[in-house]
Amino acid sequence: MAEEDGEGGGGGGKKKMIIIILAVVLLLVIGVVLFLLMSGEEEELPEKEQQVTNVAEPLAVPIFLPLESFVVNLKDGRRFLKTSIQLMLSEPGASAYLTVRLVEVKDLVLAELQELSVEDVKKSDAREALKQRLISSISQVFPSKPEWEDPEPIKKVLFEEFVIQ
Repeated sequence: MAEEDGEGGGGGGKKKMIIIILAVVLLLVIGVVLFLLMSGEEEELPEKEQQVTNVAEPLAVPIFLPLESFVVNLKDGRRFLKTSIQLMLSEPGASAYLTVRLVEVKDLVLAELQELSVEDVKKSDAREALKQRLISSISQVFPSKPEWEDPEPIKKVLFEEFVIQ
């Protein structure tokens, strides 16, 4: 009987060893497959990054010019809009130029905002159109031959707050 126990224990040990070896090989195969999948994704990322950078190059050091808060009655007369606006500029000279003429810039913004109706304010594409109109009207303040390099220094109009009541 003692011999049967010894032989049974040895056979069980061999089975355990085979199971451990198979588990290690399986883990290695899974690791290699995951590594190959991950390295394949890394090759695709630079292409996606190139597409993003080709669309619009971000400013290295954007300049933000706050225009404070505006409260205007909308065209229907029953509601009003409260908004805080900042301009993102590419040129320090343009920022200094607009800062000196801030009252004129605010007047142009108020004139644009007072032309809005409730429908204009609620639609996201109408807000984008408003941003473009604001850029166009504020750009009229700039001199015809500016001292700075970028002929269109206003890159974005940013709404910090946009509340309809």
